[in-house]
Amino acid sequence: MALQNNGQFVCPKRDGTKVEGNDIEALIPNEAVHQLVQLFDHPELTAPMCHRCDVNKAEHWCDSDCKHCYCSKCWDNIHEVGHYRNHRKFPVKDRPSEVSKCQEDHDDTVQYWCEGCSKEICNNCQQFKHKDHKVVLVTGDVKPLEEECKTGLQAVQLSLNYRSNRVENMVTEIEKETESNKAKVTETITSLRQIIDKHEQDLLENIEKVENEEKDKTVNYKRQLQGEQQQLIEQIFNFVITCQDKHPKKRFEAKKVFDDYIQRAQLKLLELKPLPRNKYHIGDFNDKIREIEAQLRNFKVEKAPACENKKVQDRIKDSPDKSILDLSSLELNDKDMEIVATELEINRTLIDLELYNNKIGADGAEHFADALRTNR
Repeated sequence: MALQNNGQFVCPKRDGTKVEGNDIEALIPNEAVHQLVQLFDHPELTAPMCHRCDVNKAEHWCDSDCKHCYCSKCWDNIHEVGHYRNHRKFPVKDRPSEVSKCQEDHDDTVQYWCEGCSKEICNNCQQFKHKDHKVVLVTGDVKPLEEECKTGLQAVQLSLNYRSNRVENMVTEIEKETESNKAKVTETITSLRQIIDKHEQDLLENIEKVENEEKDKTVNYKRQLQGEQQQLIEQIFNFVITCQDKHPKKRFEAKKVFDDYIQRAQLKLLELKPLPRNKYHIGDFNDKIREIEAQLRNFKVEKAPACENKKVQDRIKDSPDKSILDLSSLELNDKDMEIVATELEINRTLIDLELYNNKIGADGAEHFADALRTNR
């Protein structure tokens, strides 16, 4: 800027003030900018710094010619001589606020705030350039504006608190739900192992029982065969002795005995038919295991169905007038109020809502209150 003006800074007000580019320190400080710089450099301070030393925190405001803030030391140094002694001193907190000027390039005092343009305007602009705009008298009572903003901010704060609390509760619920699911899995698998162990024991006992029964059959059959075998040996021994006897009579007599034995033995052998071999097996174990495995794999962590209450949903759906909703005497609980809150977020035309004779607790009331804050 100085290069474009022959090395000089020219006052933008065109009052003839000029400052050499190499003498920028001689520029008159802008009080507003000066205070902004102070706040930026010293954000921990709520009061401005001393205008003279720019080191100490200002304590006094000169309401006479100076119109500056000073620390106690600088005030005494400046105002102890001459006509400065007559300057009026006030606490810095009591200094008057700066008078705003119209933002339409007029030098008139601001009297209105144009809501459409978001500008401070003077009386002249309000009557002409902004005559069709909605304006608010700046010098009027701003308390309603403050209350409106305060109410809005409180509503936002309450909504944030509600959501923060709900998130915290959700974290707790998630942790409890996780522990419950883990316990359920452990309990189920433990029960399954117990069932498998018990069934294994029963199967092994059954196998041993079948084995013993089959062995008993074979042992009994074998015992009978051994009895017949013993009788056969005795008959063979008698036959050998008889054959050694030279008397025909004894041979004929012995023949009848042998014929009777052979006939009895043949009848006995008819009774002692060859013992059948009964085979036992478990079945296709692999197929059964695959079926059990498939069933086990069906158990997964799945999203639980959303909270539903058919009575409430039907009442909302069948309501002919969307501005009126009667949900009384439906035994609504806190969970059901989430459905009602969702309806309030969707239905912006609702005016009359009946909720008496239900079982709504503190959590349900919170759901309802938050929905009301957004449905306005």
